[in-house]
Amino acid sequence: MSSRTIAKIVDAKNVLMGKYEIKQPLPVQGIVQVDPFLLLHHAGPEFQRPGSQGLNVEAHPHAGFQPVTFVFSGEVEHQDSLGNKSIISSGGIQWINAGKGIVHSEKASSEFIKTGGEFEIIQLWINLSKTLKKSDPAYIGYDKNDIPFYESEDGKTKLNIISGMYNQIQGPSRINPDIIAYTAKMENGGLLDLDFDRKFNVMIYVLGGNISIDNKDINGNQLIVFNQDGTRISLQAYEKSRLLILGGIPIKEPLYHYGPFVLNSRDEMMESYTELYHGYIDTLQALTNALDARDGIVCGHSRRVADYASSMARQALLS
Repeated sequence: MSSRTIAKIVDAKNVLMGKYEIKQPLPVQGIVQVDPFLLLHHAGPEFQRPGSQGLNVEAHPHAGFQPVTFVFSGEVEHQDSLGNKSIISSGGIQWINAGKGIVHSEKASSEFIKTGGEFEIIQLWINLSKTLKKSDPAYIGYDKNDIPFYESEDGKTKLNIISGMYNQIQGPSRINPDIIAYTAKMENGGLLDLDFDRKFNVMIYVLGGNISIDNKDINGNQLIVFNQDGTRISLQAYEKSRLLILGGIPIKEPLYHYGPFVLNSRDEMMESYTELYHGYIDTLQALTNALDARDGIVCGHSRRVADYASSMARQALLS
């Protein structure tokens, strides 16, 4: 069994997402994607004072990929155009298949806004193959108790299995069978051995701490991208460390990414924007019922989504 070698170690860049500063290790200059992974945003950790606004991302569309939110601390309230509403707390995951189109909003829960506390999330974008870009949208939320884990005998390594399998433990998510997703907590001296089929692209993001892989020192807010030249990856922690571990089968298709839509061509992107604007993917009326009624606003969010789609389509035509 041969070991995978490291292709690149990437420092996350600080970027603004609206008024929030977040860390972005993917994409960065020179790395557009780690196929099928398109984007990784890391918000926090930060302490939010009681009564502060916190996370508040209004209704917005997605199509052609899967946005996944890992909640490490705090609470995220989700609502979407399918009528789903859920609150995901620390240790939970929300996995969306945007498919042919979905509109959703994310915000800190009213209870978390009231009490405040530590807040930290990661949002990951996973590309879909051409055949799945027009699949029906779907949403699944997993609480911490839904996610099985492996713990080393010395108690220094704990691995949560979200998607895929580890040590005969199967993760609960089946929404994308081509993805392996784990989160890990490691104490000083903790060890972890991972095995990935050579067909998988693999990357590991260190949220915090200090680990060693292949005799290379890796610190918090760094992303490790691996070559497809082996199957084994061995890690050792030199202080308390937290990791997001991802494997995916490359799609190897043309990528046309504009705003929150990820398609295979400019024509497909324009078609999706047009469908969103005219309501052919059943988002606007659903938003009226699912989102606006909550706030007592008649079609306010829906109108903004239509304006957004129209504006983005115009910009795309000019690009």
